Formats: sequence, C-alpha cells, structure tokens
Amino acid sequence: MIDHPKAPFIELENYKAPKEKESIYLTMKDGIKIRLIYWKNSSKEGQNNGTILLQQGHNEFIEKYYETIQEFLDRNYNVVCFDWRGQGLSDKMISNIHKQHIEDFDIHSQDLKFIVKEFIYKYFPKPFIGIGHSMGGCILLSSISKNDQIFDKVILSAPMLGFKNETLLMPLISLLSLFGSKESYFIGSKPNMGKETPFEENDLTSDKKRYMRTLKLVRKNPNIRLWGVTNRWVQAVKKRILVMRKKEWTENIDIPILLINSLKDKVVSPDQIISMSKRLKNSRLVNFESCKHEIFMEKDCHREKLWSYIDEFLNRNFK
Repeated sequence: MIDHPKAPFIELENYKAPKEKESIYLTMKDGIKIRLIYWKNSSKEGQNNGTILLQQGHNEFIEKYYETIQEFLDRNYNVVCFDWRGQGLSDKMISNIHKQHIEDFDIHSQDLKFIVKEFIYKYFPKPFIGIGHSMGGCILLSSISKNDQIFDKVILSAPMLGFKNETLLMPLISLLSLFGSKESYFIGSKPNMGKETPFEENDLTSDKKRYMRTLKLVRKNPNIRLWGVTNRWVQAVKKRILVMRKKEWTENIDIPILLINSLKDKVVSPDQIISMSKRLKNSRLVNFESCKHEIFMEKDCHREKLWSYIDEFLNRNFK
C-alpha cells in the first residue's frame, strides 16, 4: 500500500520486532533519508483506537522500543516511529557519522511536520497521539505551536526542557559558540568514543535486563549509536529551550498533555518539567520518586504505574 524503499532493522534472538512491521525510508525535502517503521493495528475485532507517533530521545533508535510498541499494539493502536535525522539508521548530518550534529532544531520540526502531514495523515486513522521521550519530547512539544497542534493528545516522558547544571553549561555553550569549531565535540559532553558504559555507571535505568538488551542491539550494529554531540548541536538545543521559556510561548497550546517526570533524573532537569507543567493550561504532571531517566526501560514495578497513568490519560474524553 505504501511504496517506499525498504530500510534495515535489528533484532535479537530473544527480542524481535512486533509482527507485521514495515521498515522504510522517507526522503525529506532536502534529500535526507529518514528511517521509519510502522505497524498497522490488526485487531480481529476491528477495534482501532487511533495512531501513536512514538519518538525516542537523543542517541536512541527504534529497536529500543519494540517492547513499548507491542504494548501499544496490544491496546489496538497503530504505531509509527522514525529515527531523527542524525541518529539511528537515518542519514547523518556531517561526514563524521559518530557525532550528533544539527544546525537548528527547526529542521527537526520541519521533518516532523512533513512526516505527519504527508505520511501519517494519509495512511493512518485518528486520533493522533504524539509520544516523545527526552530530546524527542523537547522536539515534539516545541513543534506543536508551529505545526498547528497536529496531535489530539501528547505524552512527554522526561522531556528535555532544561540541562542539568545550567549555571555552568549555559555560559560555556555561549563561549564555545564564539571560539569553538561548530563540528567539534562539545567539551562538556564526555564523548565515549564507542565504549560501552557499564550498567553500574549508567544514569538511564535501574533495570539491568533492559539496559543490557540495548547494549546487545548496539553490538549488532555499532553505528546505530553516536559517540557524542557537537558544539553546534548543543547551541541548537539551548536556543530551542530558551524559545520555550518565553512568557508568551505556551499561550496557544491547549491540547491535553501528560508529563512524566523523574524527580531523581540526572540527564534532564526535573525542575524545568515541573515549571512547564504549570504553564501548560491543559496538562497533567506525574512525578516518579525512584526512577532514572528512561522510564519506558525501567523495572516492571515502575512501568506498571506508568501504564496506569497512560491508559487513564488516553481513555479520558477531554472536552
């Protein structure tokens, strides 16, 4: 039905993609190819609850979310995922494929608008639910007002709305914008040069099984993960964050939004998520006390609570 070039995907022996997937490449207006995988709801009862656009965070990739995708399929949703340009198995933005680089986050917003309006709207049913984790949450939320509020509901998991240690980082980013090469590794990003972070040192999840599962996926194709970020990428993030903090920015956003926040998050700022929840007039904030950054990859006890909040939010009729 949808005629596009086929794209590769990764599976493990004991961790397969949900059935009836289609993995393709979509070409953006500037020629960049973005990998997209979609699943059509195959409920025998014919029930269809709408379409999920699931967007992962910085340095993530679609395969990491097979488990979560299956859980949405089990709830009779269609699911669409794509790797942001510059990461996963989408085209990279500079010749060094190990660096995360973007000139301006407006490019990501343009990609999102193109994919939603030229692909999802054409082939998938309403309602449309946008789900974004971390940097994916930042891009998704910041694109809403510019993209005519293209979703009926939005769920944001630990969205990147602020850096940790901003007092030090913000001046450093400004300084390097004047004196640092735009494609050099950002001095504060600690590039790992392809080395694995041991589970005991990770800030992402307290669930060892899910953490090791991600490492095994990367081992099958090391180029699916980046080594670090460039100076220009960090500058673009800072610019996007400051735009969202402007007083008038949230005034025209009234769609229902669920914000998932980990109070002990060491990757993004929990305080900025709380602050944003107070500004968004139709939002609900859920705080988790003992989770790390990636709640979809957390222990079952945390994920069960997460799904109870998600189910209640998705099933609620907002008027």
